[in-house]
Amino acid sequence: MSTITLEPSVLQWARTRAGLDRIALARKVLGKEDPEQVREWEKTGELTFRRAEILAEKTHTPFGYLFLKEPPVEKLPINDFRATDNISTGKASVNLLDVIYQCQQRQSWYREYMKSLGAEPLKFIGALNTEYPKRAAEDIRTQFKIGPFISLKAPSWRENVLLHFEAVESAGILVMRSGVVGNNANRPISTDEFRGFALSDQYAPLIFINSRDALAAQLFTLVHEIVHLCAGESVISNPIRTYATANPIEQYCNHVAAEVLVPISEFEKEWCAKSPDPLAEIKRLARKYKVSTLVIARRARDAGRINQSQFKAFYDDATSRYLRGQERKDTSESRGNFHNTLGARAGNRFSRALIASTLEGRTTYKEAFRMLGINNSATFHNFAKSKYGYELG
Repeated sequence: MSTITLEPSVLQWARTRAGLDRIALARKVLGKEDPEQVREWEKTGELTFRRAEILAEKTHTPFGYLFLKEPPVEKLPINDFRATDNISTGKASVNLLDVIYQCQQRQSWYREYMKSLGAEPLKFIGALNTEYPKRAAEDIRTQFKIGPFISLKAPSWRENVLLHFEAVESAGILVMRSGVVGNNANRPISTDEFRGFALSDQYAPLIFINSRDALAAQLFTLVHEIVHLCAGESVISNPIRTYATANPIEQYCNHVAAEVLVPISEFEKEWCAKSPDPLAEIKRLARKYKVSTLVIARRARDAGRINQSQFKAFYDDATSRYLRGQERKDTSESRGNFHNTLGARAGNRFSRALIASTLEGRTTYKEAFRMLGINNSATFHNFAKSKYGYELG
């Protein structure tokens, strides 16, 4: 077998980028625990061509990167607003980067598709120009028909979230939600790292939601990212971590999102001032509006029903519960139905467009398979028929 010599620092970078120690990489590449062999690669740079290919595959590294003279500097392609106290995290896992890259590819395809149909630019992208959260929230509720329009009528929390997703997609935004990279169940994405991101575009605005998050948290992230799109911003967010302490832009988006979901005027009418237990009232209104108790606690603080120290205590407790995973649920994994799951991951609006374009012969099957993360026409046709009702000859 032919041996090649690569830059040792690049091999080490590929391993650490994938979050693997030497034992884990040896298992994946060699099929056995042999960390000394990995150590030797990273010392001399010498390994067989085939093992280099396997190493690239198992570390999710583009094969060509292994031939670089030094490790590449990978930066997030969008603004990072996950920071607290205005300190940027400055880090992104390979899973996060791959999710963003995939969404950018889908967005690029959809942009050209919409232009080919003669679509007009969406007027709400970048149109938000008010510093007043209440006015901004009114505009967003009206534009997208979300908030109490839906939540007070939805029969369940899950239905409330799904109806909000549908309303936002109907307005022209691509909404994709998943808890893994592509369709790879072995590559979960962490809510500790991020909960969502927005990719601004006048023809193909896109919101990605980490569906490993709690239902109510997904809803808040959705509205939070809508605010970013209306401001014309492409950003990655982690609202649960930045809810109490964030940069001014995130504080504004959090305020608007809370106002969209629970208008302060409605909150003040609903709050029972005679209740001796503010926590009980917070839980009651959270059930009524089908939002997180954290959103209601914020509204209670904004309305002067609880003070800042009470809100901070509530926030700390809620954050702890979220980060321990006590309130997480993946809604895209729809009871084992692969077609529903694929529709959630790629987004219904995007999937319908891709299927139509492929069946019309404007997009190749190979390209459609790549965009959806599938590998054969039977899966594609079954998805098109069972999920979206396409009658195929």
